[in-house]
Amino acid sequence: MLDLSEKILKWTEKSLTNFLYKKAIIMPAGFQKFIMSYYPNAKVRKRYFQVLGGTIGEGSFFNTGFVATPNNDLSNLFIGKYVSIAPNVTCICDSCANNGKEINTYSYVKKKLTKTEQIRVDDDVWIGANVTILPGVKIGKCAIIGAGSVVVDDVEAYSVYAGVPAKKIRDIRVGGRNCDK
Repeated sequence: MLDLSEKILKWTEKSLTNFLYKKAIIMPAGFQKFIMSYYPNAKVRKRYFQVLGGTIGEGSFFNTGFVATPNNDLSNLFIGKYVSIAPNVTCICDSCANNGKEINTYSYVKKKLTKTEQIRVDDDVWIGANVTILPGVKIGKCAIIGAGSVVVDDVEAYSVYAGVPAKKIRDIRVGGRNCDK
């Protein structure tokens, strides 16, 4: 049987979780971003992701440490249904040299490196721990991204990608259960 202090702690955790879920819309943007990335309750993290403008499908889950840019508007981030995202994944929809003064004057930086583009993750994707996804990437259905990968280009459906930069290493349909196309 739980002692009084354990009961109080459980009640406090439940009350805080309910409060954060219900009040997500009125929280300051920086706090919303922090809760989205690090709060232990997945349902609360998902709620804050949606409040910040991200789209996430039914049955999808992202673990703690999920970080997305820009900070206060995640409307360029689409996550489909039944997507599994491991800890410490970073999605960069908006890439720029921020406070750079001289670096931002070079045409290569302005034309090739400074980007604001959608990241789209289709249904049934599995993204491993510590993956970084750059602007404009589309990850196809049933794809798997290996831990630690940096995804710079589109990922084919039903494929496994890994490495820096991420490259296709196999088709998951070969030698196993056939997935519908």
